[in-house]
Amino acid sequence: MVKYPIRVAHDYYRGRDLRRVRKATEFNRVAARVETHINSAVADWPDDTFDSLSSGMIALDLGEDDKLVHEIVFSIDCGHNGVTILKGDYERAMEKRLNPAKPTA
Repeated sequence: MVKYPIRVAHDYYRGRDLRRVRKATEFNRVAARVETHINSAVADWPDDTFDSLSSGMIALDLGEDDKLVHEIVFSIDCGHNGVTILKGDYERAMEKRLNPAKPTA
């Protein structure tokens, strides 16, 4: 589980291999989009909650290559299908999850 706001690592290759330069540039472009997308989505969540976002849905939302998005999302928190993000305090989030408020009628 990673805490909001998330930060995605970038590829800082600065060598002479043009193929690797293009690959790093593409990775960084998509990584910036993924970071912005996830942080924007989580900003709307209530405080003291956690939930998962799947890399497949992120790729679909962004219209990017799913393998590249999966690689980027995996680098955030090593989740095989996505990433679990905590917004706020873990203890209060667990309390909410274990004891949800009962709706009043």
